[in-house]
Amino acid sequence: MLDYSAGAIYHEVRRRRDLRIKEVKGDLHQSTISHLEHDQSDMTLRTMVKILRPTFMSAEEFCRLIDNGSETSTAIFKQIAHYYDSTDLAGLYDLLASYKEQNILATPNKMVILMIQSCIDELSQHETLFSKEDCDFVQDYLLRPGRWFSFEYIVFANLAFSMPAKINLRISKKMFHAYQQFHLPSYDELIVNALYNLSISFLEQDDPSSAIQFLSFLDLKKLDHHVLYMRHHVTFLKLIIQFKLNPLDVKNANELRTFLEATKLIDDVLFEKNIDWIRSLKINPKTILK
Repeated sequence: MLDYSAGAIYHEVRRRRDLRIKEVKGDLHQSTISHLEHDQSDMTLRTMVKILRPTFMSAEEFCRLIDNGSETSTAIFKQIAHYYDSTDLAGLYDLLASYKEQNILATPNKMVILMIQSCIDELSQHETLFSKEDCDFVQDYLLRPGRWFSFEYIVFANLAFSMPAKINLRISKKMFHAYQQFHLPSYDELIVNALYNLSISFLEQDDPSSAIQFLSFLDLKKLDHHVLYMRHHVTFLKLIIQFKLNPLDVKNANELRTFLEATKLIDDVLFEKNIDWIRSLKINPKTILK
């Protein structure tokens, strides 16, 4: 049976990389590393990061190895995204029920419940915003003084659809300030997602001017080049806003039609999603695809 203790895993990685203790210890004593590998002493986070550096293993990978077999706390976000992208309402309802059964009333858990509910409302085409109580709960949390980490960006990006424009504007100012004050490189994609969802939210609340303003802040260079799915959505949104602002402009209509025709050649399902959303904006797709 494999030993998933921190010390045993570090020992395995060090040996796998052909590294001697003296090559990883830095300013630590050799006996410190030896004790760690034999689980005779605890490892502080600072020590872990320091001795992992020579192995070229990330702290994230190391922690996942230690916690092998356990579902990570962020796995719920992938589950939500999977059910939402596949328009699986039953899956979202089951996820919501199982999450509520845990009866954990901590703030992060409440936020996750609201995220699932927001996805259900959108897929059910229930164009309802959160209650005042829920909106106050979300904005009180996100406007609280302090730094934003990944969870805060994920929460805002997912709940923007369910909150009125004035609250989204207020929180977005906080988000920009938090991002400018501090962010890790991994937050870049998260703020792109948030800005994209904010643009959609304003467009659906019949405010294309604000939608285009938020899109102007969106920097696609912050996305990895392989994230083509998101790039497709952003381009589609820009074309839709241009068309909605000036539906009689032939150039706008032609660009949007060309884009949709190309999408249909590549992915029928994505094309149908685009068409459904165009209809939800009270635009007849036939006026574009004629």
